[in-house]
Amino acid sequence: MKNVLVFGGYGQIGSTIVEKFISKSWNTLSVGRSKIISESYLSWDPFQVMPAKDFEKLSQFGVFDAVCWSQGMNLSDNIFNYKKDLHEDLYRANVLYILESLKFLINSNLLNKPAKFCVISSIWQELSKENKLSYSISKAALKALVLSLSNDMAEDGHLINAVLPGVIDSPMTNANLSSTQISNVRNATKFKRLASLKDVANSVY
Repeated sequence: MKNVLVFGGYGQIGSTIVEKFISKSWNTLSVGRSKIISESYLSWDPFQVMPAKDFEKLSQFGVFDAVCWSQGMNLSDNIFNYKKDLHEDLYRANVLYILESLKFLINSNLLNKPAKFCVISSIWQELSKENKLSYSISKAALKALVLSLSNDMAEDGHLINAVLPGVIDSPMTNANLSSTQISNVRNATKFKRLASLKDVANSVY
């Protein structure tokens, strides 16, 4: 049986990814920073030293055949209301988090060779949108991260890709967009529907 590590595994996208891998009989460990008590959940902040008991739990899974990063932070800002501290927090959550956790897994010999990696980015790494300055910059950085890691890790046979969701049918979309905005996106597609959380999870898998 194969092992997968999913960062942000209790979020809307992350939990759907976890369900997909479980349905395919993978051993699945979700990672977050909450204090959830579960055999399949690990509380881990990659910017802090990992307690010995948490490292033991992580290493008990053995080496990981796949890792997915679905964690992150969202922010709406523009050059007129941009705040340096918030920008740095967002970059830390969306980019540095991946680098720190991946370096830890490599140094701890917790990755199978070869392994597969997937980063949940956003269509906004490729396109521009009003009031998405810092978010778009952080997601654009993920493009370079994936390309660089593809080169650096190829000698061990590792494969890394990103999935770039746009507007998806989710509670977050319904909370942040008006019904008119959602309808406009839906009607702009040949399918006449939004992509679903399951569509994203299938792409990751």
